[in-house]
Amino acid sequence: MLMILIVSQISCDVLFCVGLIVISEMFPDDTQALAGAVFNTASQMGSAVGLTVIGVIADRVTHASKHDDKSSPQALGEGYGAAFSASFAFMLSTCLVALLTMRGVGRVGLEKS
Repeated sequence: MLMILIVSQISCDVLFCVGLIVISEMFPDDTQALAGAVFNTASQMGSAVGLTVIGVIADRVTHASKHDDKSSPQALGEGYGAAFSASFAFMLSTCLVALLTMRGVGRVGLEKS
């Protein structure tokens, strides 16, 4: 539980802001707005697909439970538990990808000399 509390501080809001700054800094001044718009669109699509996948996981595990009443709290709890585990696994993989790919970014926001 402590690990979840520590890692949850790297929320999608913080990562979105940092990602937008990094993307905007990488492009010339005349295309920064386009790069930011493409990043925002990709982020929204990723959120939509991610929520859909988590919903499908929760639904499938709930319907595959051993309980006769699929709307019982026990059956729903199994589905929600699987969805939580999948979300945690996706978050850890995202943190790993971010650590590996953002090593060479340097300090963002400094004046270019």
